[in-house]
Amino acid sequence: MSPLGSTSVDDRGTELTSEARAVLATLQSEGVVSVAGLRAAGVTMPAQALYALQLAGWPVVRRGSSWRLTDPDVPVPPKPAPIPRVRRVLREDGVPPSEE
Repeated sequence: MSPLGSTSVDDRGTELTSEARAVLATLQSEGVVSVAGLRAAGVTMPAQALYALQLAGWPVVRRGSSWRLTDPDVPVPPKPAPIPRVRRVLREDGVPPSEE
């Protein structure tokens, strides 16, 4: 560990719980796994184990109901543009559109 407290890639697995290590092993062997699949594999608290992996710096991504490891060097796709707000304009007779 460096003096500033950051961990290297090799140190990520040393701070994990036994369940987080089991989830990591499952993700590395199967590639894609669901929470139900983790429970079937014997992990009692899969969400907590997945969160521990994220905190340790593992690039874990959720797609729908499945989780997978990703390449940390792949750029994140941009967020879509926000929906524009609609401006309400008075009609020619001066009545707002919601009142008739």
